[in-house]
Formats: sequence, C-alpha cells, structure tokens
Amino acid sequence: MPDSLDLPVLTWPWLWLVLALGSSLLAAQNVEVNRRARQEGFRLNFWRSAMTAFFWLPLTLLNPWPTDWSFYVVAFFGGISMIVGFTIQNDLANKHNGRVAILHVPLKAVLVFVLWAIIDPVARHHVMDKPLVTMGVLACLVTMIAALAEFRKNDVSWSSFRAVMPIVVLYGVGDILARLSITPDTLHQRLLIFLFLVTATSSLVSLMIYPFRPKPELPFYTPKLVTSAFRAALGQMGNQVCFFMALVLAPSPAYASMVVMLTPVWLLVYHRYAGIKDDANPMAGTVVVAAAVLLMYLVS
Repeated sequence: MPDSLDLPVLTWPWLWLVLALGSSLLAAQNVEVNRRARQEGFRLNFWRSAMTAFFWLPLTLLNPWPTDWSFYVVAFFGGISMIVGFTIQNDLANKHNGRVAILHVPLKAVLVFVLWAIIDPVARHHVMDKPLVTMGVLACLVTMIAALAEFRKNDVSWSSFRAVMPIVVLYGVGDILARLSITPDTLHQRLLIFLFLVTATSSLVSLMIYPFRPKPELPFYTPKLVTSAFRAALGQMGNQVCFFMALVLAPSPAYASMVVMLTPVWLLVYHRYAGIKDDANPMAGTVVVAAAVLLMYLVS
C-alpha cells in the first residue's frame, strides 16, 4: 500500500467542462431534493455536513496533509460560508422555488471573473492579449444573466437579490481562495482533504452556535430530517467533487460557475418530463443554453 494516492496531473483540456456540466446537473438535483424535503436550512446543513465529513474522513488518509496554514484558513472560511449560504438557499427554495435558490450563481460568476483577472497575471494578460475573446465571454455572461432574469420573471425581485448577496460575496471569495490553495498539480492530493475540512468545519461550527439557531422551536433530530440530510449529502459530495475539480482545472475559476448557470434549464427539463407545473420561459432557457455553448467554445 503506497503512502499516498499518487495520481497523474489531470491535463485534458476539456475535462473541466465535463465536470462543470456534471456539477450543473447535480446542482439541479440537489436543489430539487432540498425543495421537496421542506426542512429548515440550518439543521439540514448540520446533518448534511456531518454525514459528508464522516464519509470524506477515511479518504483523507490516502495523502499527507498540507503544511501551509493558509490552506486550513481557506477551508475554515469555506465551512463558514457553507453555513450561511446553504441556510439562505434552502430557505429561499422553501419559500419560492429552486431557481431563486441559485440566483446567486450568475452574480458570483461576474465577481469571480473580475477578481481573478485582477489578481492573476496569466488571466490579466489573457484579457489584454485576446480582447475579442474576453468581450465574447462577457457578452455570453451578460446574455445568460439577462435570460435567467427573463426565465421566470416572478422569481426575480429586489428582495431576492438582496437575500442572495451574502452568498455572492462569500461563495465568490471562497472560489478565488480555493483556486489559490489548490492547483492542478496538487488537486489529487488536496481536494478530498479540503472537502473534509470544509464540511467538518460547517458541522462543528453549526453545533457550537446551535443554541442561537434560527427557529429554535424545531427539534434537533427527526427521522425525516436525517433522511433528507442523507439524500442531500449524497448529492453534495458528487457536486463538490465535480465543481471544485472544474474550478481548479478551468482557465478561470469563473468559468465553472458560468457553466453551472445551466442548472435552471435542467430544472425546467425535469419539471416538463415529470409533469410538474412550471411557468418558466422555455425560449429564455434556449438562450441560456446557446450562450453557454458559445462560452464553452470561446474558453476551450
């Protein structure tokens, strides 16, 4: 048995795109499962994170843990962000629908794209050396945001945008920090350790602040809550692996979030297939898909 899981560096140029598409599908599945569960977000996140951390723990023994303290700070920040973000998203999904719960994705993509171009020399030179490609990417991004706003007008309101802004900032900064802490050549060594630390932090901090939780009248444990958390944990594990691998391997960490903007389209397709009433605009969904395809071509 080797001391570490020594895997080759993943260099296939299209791999990040396949992983981002997988993340968008899993995100749709996660949102729909959480919406159907109708569980309070804070408690659901605790059980979901605890189960996920329990699963990741033995896999973290396959590689030596990093020695740089900044890696652990980033993971801790990711765990705190998960508490805030998932609680807000789940509550929005319960009050409205799944698409409102992922309203932060296009806004986060804009934030990450701009921040990464500012702090990363390679990205900055790429923006300057290929202005037409950069303009095309920005045009695709603006088109996708506009189409998502048209996708279901009743979902988009000023109050919805205000509700997701903390997620935009926390998740956006978290994506940048994760990309700086995990590089393509250390991905196979650090990813599972990072995911374990994020979910363990989320569950432990949730437990520490549990006396101050929202909706204190609700019980800590119910069979339905734990069952819902188990289903959410399964989806979360697959989504996290796909998303963070795409985040690290893509030319820019913003590209993974841009592809994940297809999630509302997958929700529409599922609702039509399952016979669930959905008044979303299919033409706007088509525009989102077309812009995403063009985006994939530009950044491939």
